[in-house]
Amino acid sequence: MDEDKAPESVWRRSWWRRSARRLWRTPDETGDPGGRPLGLWLTDDTVVVARVNGVRAFRTATGEPLWTWRPPGGQIVGLVSADARGGEGVVMHYEEARRDVRRVGLTTLAVATGEVVRRRKQDAAPLGHLPSRVALGGGLLATAGESWKDWETRPVMRALDVDTGEVRWKHELTDPRVESASVLSASPFVASLRTRGARGRRSLLFLGDGETEAVTLHLPEGYEKFGERVAVTGGVLVVGLVPKDRTEHDLGSPLGAYSLASGELLWQWRGGDTHHDTPVAHRGWLLIVHGYGGRLSVLDPADGRVVARRRLRGTAFDSLVAASGDLIAVGCEAGDYSHGLRVFRWR
Repeated sequence: MDEDKAPESVWRRSWWRRSARRLWRTPDETGDPGGRPLGLWLTDDTVVVARVNGVRAFRTATGEPLWTWRPPGGQIVGLVSADARGGEGVVMHYEEARRDVRRVGLTTLAVATGEVVRRRKQDAAPLGHLPSRVALGGGLLATAGESWKDWETRPVMRALDVDTGEVRWKHELTDPRVESASVLSASPFVASLRTRGARGRRSLLFLGDGETEAVTLHLPEGYEKFGERVAVTGGVLVVGLVPKDRTEHDLGSPLGAYSLASGELLWQWRGGDTHHDTPVAHRGWLLIVHGYGGRLSVLDPADGRVVARRRLRGTAFDSLVAASGDLIAVGCEAGDYSHGLRVFRWR
């Protein structure tokens, strides 16, 4: 997620409320024809959208269909990697009918061609409950518990090598009050924790490159939980903050930015009219898709300053976003709202 920081000069021309140039879009589809989108991969040449029933690729510039991949044996896609590192994306797939998934398949696809680069099977026991406690990204498969029995003793965070299944690191949760944990990001590792009791609280756990030094991020007063999407860049983690007061939701729930050195809340930003903001770290900046997928704001992670704004023609109630260079792809995670995919050149 951390990328080289682009010079601010790239934003200086017509930066205020200019419409991004939409290259193409797919038709909106109501209902659930192919399952809700689970992830997007984007390169300068190819955009890939993964859904429960398979993975489909388009040419970035034109929307021309390129290739389709479906999991073997009638299985479903349960999870895909948050990135396509080195031009390769990873798909986790397994049998839908099973109540308890015992083995999963991990297939690595070449984004440009759809070719299967690697494929292996993985025992599901070390992964805990699928898919909510697991995340893929950066060549890692991260989990918040080896099995349900982990929670009867001491929960252990683990990161497995996607290609080999080898445990790359472990981290024990020593707080006995922790009731549940769910991994939000594998690389960097971020997990959402909840403590027991009537006054149980939610927090985020961040593990740095050493996988030993943990930073705990706490909710500020007046908020009940964190959002499920995080972005990390420049030593700052950005995540949605959901207010306890429901009347505030109409104003739009803010994003909170935390220092990963101290855990301190640095600043808050409110995009207005929606609490479905999607933050993405890109080239040292924070790209925030908001306004029900119709607006893009570019923020400086150091202080939340707005560097640029763009209109994005179209809507996506629960936006799924990927960025590459001056391109951005916007999908929709809402299962029964719209499956339209849009690609923009925004600089």
